[in-house]
Amino acid sequence: MKRKILYKYERDGGGYTVSPEKPPEGKDFWRRYRLIAEEGKAITNGEIITQVIDVKSYAGWRDCDLPPEETEESIDEGIQ
Repeated sequence: MKRKILYKYERDGGGYTVSPEKPPEGKDFWRRYRLIAEEGKAITNGEIITQVIDVKSYAGWRDCDLPPEETEESIDEGIQ
Protein backbone atom coordinates (compact mmCIF):
# COMPACT_ATOMS: atom_id res chain seq x y z
CA MET A 1 0.00 0.00 0.00
CA LYS A 2 1.26 3.43 -0.90
CA ARG A 3 0.51 6.49 1.25
CA LYS A 4 0.41 10.00 -0.12
CA ILE A 5 0.08 12.99 2.22
CA LEU A 6 -2.69 15.42 1.32
CA TYR A 7 -3.50 18.82 2.79
CA LYS A 8 -7.06 20.05 3.23
CA TYR A 9 -7.57 23.76 3.75
CA GLU A 10 -10.24 26.40 3.38
CA ARG A 11 -9.92 28.63 0.33
CA ASP A 12 -10.29 32.37 0.54
CA GLY A 13 -13.89 33.06 -0.39
CA GLY A 14 -15.14 29.68 0.85
CA GLY A 15 -14.89 26.03 -0.08
CA TYR A 16 -12.08 23.59 0.56
CA THR A 17 -9.07 22.38 -1.36
CA VAL A 18 -7.47 18.95 -0.95
CA SER A 19 -4.02 18.91 -2.49
CA PRO A 20 -0.66 17.13 -2.27
CA GLU A 21 0.92 20.60 -2.04
CA LYS A 22 1.15 22.38 1.29
CA PRO A 23 -1.08 25.45 1.55
CA PRO A 24 0.41 28.94 1.69
CA GLU A 25 2.29 29.76 4.87
CA GLY A 26 0.01 30.87 7.69
CA LYS A 27 -2.99 28.95 6.35
CA ASP A 28 -4.51 26.37 8.71
CA PHE A 29 -4.75 22.86 7.24
CA TRP A 30 -5.70 19.30 8.09
CA ARG A 31 -3.49 16.42 7.05
CA ARG A 32 -5.16 13.57 5.15
CA TYR A 33 -3.76 10.44 3.55
CA ARG A 34 -4.50 8.90 0.18
CA LEU A 35 -4.04 5.15 0.43
CA ILE A 36 -3.39 3.34 -2.84
CA ALA A 37 -3.37 -0.45 -3.24
CA GLU A 38 -0.60 -2.15 -5.15
CA GLU A 39 -1.40 -3.29 -8.70
CA GLY A 40 -3.94 -6.13 -8.66
CA LYS A 41 -4.48 -5.84 -4.89
CA ALA A 42 -6.87 -4.05 -2.54
CA ILE A 43 -6.74 -2.43 0.89
CA THR A 44 -9.13 -2.85 3.80
CA ASN A 45 -9.90 -1.57 7.27
CA GLY A 46 -12.02 -4.65 7.99
CA GLU A 47 -15.23 -3.03 6.70
CA ILE A 48 -14.34 -1.36 3.41
CA ILE A 49 -12.39 -3.05 0.60
CA THR A 50 -11.15 -0.65 -2.07
CA GLN A 51 -8.13 0.23 -4.15
CA VAL A 52 -7.96 3.98 -3.35
CA ILE A 53 -9.31 5.97 -0.41
CA ASP A 54 -8.66 9.31 1.30
CA VAL A 55 -8.67 9.04 5.11
CA LYS A 56 -7.84 11.07 8.22
CA SER A 57 -5.65 8.26 9.57
CA TYR A 58 -4.08 5.21 7.96
CA ALA A 59 -4.17 3.28 11.25
CA GLY A 60 -6.01 -0.01 10.81
CA TRP A 61 -5.68 -0.13 7.02
CA ARG A 62 -3.84 -3.07 5.48
CA ASP A 63 -3.23 -4.79 2.17
CA CYS A 64 -5.55 -7.58 1.08
CA ASP A 65 -6.49 -9.54 -2.01
CA LEU A 66 -9.25 -8.35 -4.29
CA PRO A 67 -12.41 -10.31 -3.52
CA PRO A 68 -12.94 -13.13 -6.07
CA GLU A 69 -16.14 -11.59 -7.43
CA GLU A 70 -14.49 -8.19 -7.88
CA THR A 71 -12.05 -6.97 -10.49
CA GLU A 72 -9.98 -3.83 -10.52
CA GLU A 73 -12.47 -2.21 -12.89
CA SER A 74 -15.47 -2.96 -10.67
CA ILE A 75 -14.21 -1.33 -7.46
CA ASP A 76 -14.95 2.37 -7.18
CA GLU A 77 -12.58 4.80 -5.52
CA GLY A 78 -13.54 5.34 -1.91
CA ILE A 79 -13.77 8.65 -0.13
CA GLN A 80 -14.08 8.80 3.60
